Amino acid sequence: RDYKVTGVQTCALPILIEVESTVQTAQCHRCGRTIDRFHGFDRPIRLRHLPVFGRAVLIEIRPKRYRCPSCEGGPTSTQRCAWYEPNRPHTRAFEQDVLKRLVHGTVADISGQCDLGVKAVEGIMNHHVAPGVDWSGFTGLDTLGIDEVALLKGHGAYVAVVWARDAEGHNHVLAVLPDRLQATVQAFLEAIPAPLKATVNWVCIDRWAGYAGAVAAALPHARIVVDRFHVAVQYRAAFDDLRQAECQRLNATRPPERAVPTAELRPLLRREWRSLNLDQQGRGVELFDLTPTLASAYVLRTLLTAIFDHSPDRATAQAQLQHWTEQVKAAGLICFDKFINTLHNWEDGILNYFEGWHNRGFVEGLNNKLKLLKRRCFGLDDPIELFRRLWLDIEGPRLWA
Repeated sequence: RDYKVTGVQTCALPILIEVESTVQTAQCHRCGRTIDRFHGFDRPIRLRHLPVFGRAVLIEIRPKRYRCPSCEGGPTSTQRCAWYEPNRPHTRAFEQDVLKRLVHGTVADISGQCDLGVKAVEGIMNHHVAPGVDWSGFTGLDTLGIDEVALLKGHGAYVAVVWARDAEGHNHVLAVLPDRLQATVQAFLEAIPAPLKATVNWVCIDRWAGYAGAVAAALPHARIVVDRFHVAVQYRAAFDDLRQAECQRLNATRPPERAVPTAELRPLLRREWRSLNLDQQGRGVELFDLTPTLASAYVLRTLLTAIFDHSPDRATAQAQLQHWTEQVKAAGLICFDKFINTLHNWEDGILNYFEGWHNRGFVEGLNNKLKLLKRRCFGLDDPIELFRRLWLDIEGPRLWA
């Protein structure tokens, strides 16, 4: 301890504790030497401290001043104690407590809990949380994930969020960029320090050419992984379109009482065959008997999912995807033509998935945190503010566990 209690006043709220520093030296603000020639006391200052038994606590201290005999003119310097910062109205412990409360909380809630103004809470957060990433806290990045998030309703307020997962499996937020343009993303990636750039092995993205171009230009050694989820969405949507078209064709020539129950079959056909019970499988067989084209598409869709689930390596997956493409052409199906074009255009990124089974699962999970944060705060449209709050929610539990 570098102070002693000299008095306590409890007759009125809040509790006032008078303290005096027990350290007998200071550091000269001009030459940096340790000085011990006592000069006097500075004016008293009061600092907000952690509450006691539900009552607010103020600490009053008169900082000591010491004179430097080595500098010309003998300037005096004020002693600095480790438990508070100069020109701050709170102790370090109190501000750390406010930051802990802000993790998964809101500024308005913490303002009410701590009896602080909203601006005061925001000031504490802005003082301790940097507006951008601090690269000195990283030893390696390993996997990056890039995705866009809409801050407002509609499609005109997108920001790009860059996430990272290190070799230990810890997630980090690196940036909330003001837009999702290739030039903006590329400029950020190029600003990563060279030692950290060398540790980036994988970059997980969706099928967005701007992100792919930015990564190829800024991180040429990193391998781009096209997220499996976005690939699956496209080929499953192709089957859904065919199902809808086939059911409409069948119902166009059938009386209403014998119409194919499209609404009932939709959720069944979106599931895998092994997950259906015997009754559900029987209803699927009845539909497939009426439309062999849909049956072939269902089998091929299932085969494609099995390739992504069970292919052991890149070479095997490439051969299996090529064989699957030939089966589609042999069956005369055109519903998968758009997906086959995607396979051709994004072949390298899709096949990179099979090298390490990397995907954007951690990105989607962190995006959910971001969306929850927006709802909790009734909207956040400032990228810097959003970065600070994300940093607190993600790094806070590790810092103050």
